[in-house]
Amino acid sequence: MSVDSRRKEKVEHLIRQEVEDIIRREVSDPRIGFFTITHVRMSGDLKLARISVSFMGTEAEKKKSFEGLQSATRYIHHLLATRLTIRFCPELEFILDQRPEYRIEELLLEIRKEKDERGPGKTG
Repeated sequence: MSVDSRRKEKVEHLIRQEVEDIIRREVSDPRIGFFTITHVRMSGDLKLARISVSFMGTEAEKKKSFEGLQSATRYIHHLLATRLTIRFCPELEFILDQRPEYRIEELLLEIRKEKDERGPGKTG
Protein backbone atom coordinates (compact mmCIF):
# COMPACT_ATOMS: atom_id res chain seq x y z
CA MET A 1 0.00 0.00 0.00
CA SER A 2 1.52 3.31 -1.03
CA VAL A 3 1.72 6.38 1.13
CA ASP A 4 -0.87 8.10 -1.08
CA SER A 5 -3.39 5.26 -0.72
CA ARG A 6 -2.87 5.18 3.06
CA ARG A 7 -3.47 8.92 3.21
CA LYS A 8 -6.56 8.54 1.05
CA GLU A 9 -7.91 5.82 3.38
CA LYS A 10 -7.25 7.99 6.43
CA VAL A 11 -9.06 10.94 4.86
CA GLU A 12 -12.01 8.69 3.88
CA HIS A 13 -12.23 7.37 7.43
CA LEU A 14 -11.99 10.87 8.93
CA ILE A 15 -14.66 12.25 6.61
CA ARG A 16 -16.97 9.33 7.37
CA GLN A 17 -16.67 9.93 11.11
CA GLU A 18 -17.05 13.70 10.93
CA VAL A 19 -19.92 13.75 8.43
CA GLU A 20 -21.84 11.14 10.44
CA ASP A 21 -21.32 13.16 13.63
CA ILE A 22 -22.37 16.41 11.91
CA ILE A 23 -25.57 14.86 10.54
CA ARG A 24 -26.49 13.28 13.87
CA ARG A 25 -25.68 16.29 16.08
CA GLU A 26 -25.88 19.43 13.94
CA VAL A 27 -28.40 18.86 11.15
CA SER A 28 -31.93 19.32 12.41
CA ASP A 29 -33.88 18.53 9.24
CA PRO A 30 -36.82 16.37 10.40
CA ARG A 31 -36.90 14.60 7.04
CA ILE A 32 -33.62 12.82 7.78
CA GLY A 33 -34.42 9.53 9.46
CA PHE A 34 -32.21 6.72 10.68
CA PHE A 35 -29.19 6.43 8.39
CA THR A 36 -25.88 4.67 7.95
CA ILE A 37 -22.91 5.91 5.97
CA THR A 38 -22.00 2.72 4.13
CA HIS A 39 -18.77 3.98 2.58
CA VAL A 40 -16.81 7.03 1.50
CA ARG A 41 -14.77 7.15 -1.70
CA MET A 42 -12.34 9.99 -2.29
CA SER A 43 -11.24 11.13 -5.72
CA GLY A 44 -7.53 10.73 -6.46
CA ASP A 45 -6.86 14.42 -5.80
CA LEU A 46 -8.92 14.33 -2.55
CA LYS A 47 -11.15 17.14 -3.79
CA LEU A 48 -14.38 15.11 -3.98
CA ALA A 49 -15.87 12.78 -1.40
CA ARG A 50 -18.60 10.43 -2.63
CA ILE A 51 -20.54 9.41 0.45
CA SER A 52 -22.88 6.43 0.15
CA VAL A 53 -25.77 6.51 2.60
CA SER A 54 -28.42 3.94 3.46
CA PHE A 55 -31.71 4.84 5.16
CA MET A 56 -34.24 2.73 7.01
CA GLY A 57 -37.94 2.92 6.24
CA THR A 58 -40.28 2.76 3.30
CA GLU A 59 -39.22 3.92 -0.14
CA ALA A 60 -41.08 7.21 0.42
CA GLU A 61 -39.35 7.74 3.78
CA LYS A 62 -35.96 6.96 2.25
CA LYS A 63 -36.58 9.41 -0.57
CA LYS A 64 -37.63 12.12 1.87
CA SER A 65 -34.57 11.45 4.07
CA PHE A 66 -32.25 11.61 1.08
CA GLU A 67 -33.82 14.90 -0.07
CA GLY A 68 -33.29 16.32 3.42
CA LEU A 69 -29.68 15.21 3.38
CA GLN A 70 -29.06 16.73 -0.05
CA SER A 71 -30.58 20.03 1.02
CA ALA A 72 -28.19 20.10 4.01
CA THR A 73 -25.06 19.34 1.93
CA ARG A 74 -23.72 22.91 1.90
CA TYR A 75 -24.23 23.24 5.66
CA ILE A 76 -22.53 19.88 6.27
CA HIS A 77 -19.64 20.97 4.03
CA HIS A 78 -19.27 24.24 5.94
CA LEU A 79 -19.12 22.46 9.32
CA LEU A 80 -16.78 19.80 7.95
CA ALA A 81 -14.36 22.50 6.74
CA THR A 82 -14.10 23.85 10.29
CA ARG A 83 -13.29 20.39 11.67
CA LEU A 84 -10.77 19.08 9.17
CA THR A 85 -7.07 19.74 9.45
CA ILE A 86 -6.34 19.10 5.78
CA ARG A 87 -5.52 21.79 3.25
CA PHE A 88 -8.75 21.59 1.23
CA CYS A 89 -12.17 20.46 2.35
CA PRO A 90 -13.48 18.18 -0.40
CA GLU A 91 -16.78 18.75 -2.11
CA LEU A 92 -19.42 16.34 -0.86
CA GLU A 93 -21.61 14.17 -3.04
CA PHE A 94 -24.18 11.99 -1.32
CA ILE A 95 -25.26 8.79 -3.04
CA LEU A 96 -28.22 6.67 -1.99
CA ASP A 97 -26.90 3.17 -1.32
CA GLN A 98 -29.50 0.60 -2.34
CA ARG A 99 -27.35 -2.52 -2.28
CA PRO A 100 -29.27 -5.60 -1.12
CA GLU A 101 -27.30 -6.04 2.09
CA TYR A 102 -28.63 -2.69 3.30
CA ARG A 103 -32.27 -3.65 2.77
CA ILE A 104 -32.59 -5.37 6.15
CA GLU A 105 -35.25 -2.96 7.39
CA GLU A 106 -37.39 -3.60 4.31
CA LEU A 107 -37.16 -7.35 4.85
CA LEU A 108 -38.09 -6.99 8.53
CA LEU A 109 -41.13 -4.89 7.59
CA GLU A 110 -42.23 -7.54 5.08
CA ILE A 111 -41.89 -10.28 7.71
CA ARG A 112 -43.91 -8.26 10.25
CA LYS A 113 -46.62 -7.58 7.66
CA GLU A 114 -46.88 -11.27 6.73
CA LYS A 115 -47.00 -12.22 10.41
CA ASP A 116 -49.76 -9.65 11.07
CA GLU A 117 -51.78 -10.92 8.09
CA ARG A 118 -51.66 -14.49 9.46
CA GLY A 119 -52.95 -13.36 12.81
CA PRO A 120 -51.68 -13.92 16.35
CA GLY A 121 -50.23 -17.30 17.22
CA LYS A 122 -50.31 -18.69 13.67
CA THR A 123 -47.15 -19.88 11.97
CA GLY A 124 -45.98 -20.87 8.51
